[in-house]
Amino acid sequence: MKILANDGISKSGIAELENQGFEVITVKVAQEQLKNYINKNEIVGLLVRSATQVRKDLIDNCPTLRLIGRGGVGMDNIDVAYAREKGLHVINTPAASSESVAELVFAHLFGGVRYLYDANRNMPLEGDNNFKQLKNSYAGGTELRGKTLGVIGFGRIGKATAKIAVGVGMKVIYYDPYLEEASLKVSFFDGQSVSFDFRAMDKEEVLKSSDFITLH
Repeated sequence: MKILANDGISKSGIAELENQGFEVITVKVAQEQLKNYINKNEIVGLLVRSATQVRKDLIDNCPTLRLIGRGGVGMDNIDVAYAREKGLHVINTPAASSESVAELVFAHLFGGVRYLYDANRNMPLEGDNNFKQLKNSYAGGTELRGKTLGVIGFGRIGKATAKIAVGVGMKVIYYDPYLEEASLKVSFFDGQSVSFDFRAMDKEEVLKSSDFITLH
């Protein structure tokens, strides 16, 4: 059976599918050619990310299609209810990007407190004539250790972000109307781990008590 990964797929993903007996096709098919390609090649599974649109017309005109998979969380580019109504199996990967998003949060946070964005933009433009003043402007910065991070929404991504914050030495508080208590296990490279318990706070208290806020 053939699976078309139209928006790309990792090598490990290809290997796993091939081990299960599937033929994985990674050619990028243009949206307007997708229907003909699926029918001509008798594609059974279509894997997409956010670029490829899987709408009613495609679903109706591709009788070989049995599975639609979204590599990621949101499925706005797929007519999910209609596909399931037609008997197709529709899946996504809600936990796949949690760590990546959490790391991106801290990439922006580190960049912000150290003025990296402004420095990288202004130094090449004004550094020759205004180096000393720019250097003084960007020399301060703020240490994150000991600061309080308020997390609004303590789901998968919120928890992954909190784990990094704890590792940096920050205090973590959170607001989530659906989660009164939470436990996090932070694992280290040598197999050791440390667990932390948290209790939800009022949103206003989180906003008032935090040095930084992250919304998820």
